[in-house]
Amino acid sequence: MIKHENQCCECATPGYPCLGSECPNRHVEVYYCDECGEEIEGDIYDDGEQELCEYCLLKKYKKEI
Repeated sequence: MIKHENQCCECATPGYPCLGSECPNRHVEVYYCDECGEEIEGDIYDDGEQELCEYCLLKKYKKEI
């Protein structure tokens, strides 16, 4: 799942004013695993139904020995 988050870090200074809605930190795409809900910082795995983190993908398709 993709969410757009405001990650503004209040970096404006008198010599470098805030860009307002044009600031790239106000519309950051953040990916979350559809199974566990944790933020995905590495690869995103799409199994055709969900976008999963590596851990949930391995858990879902655990190899039976």
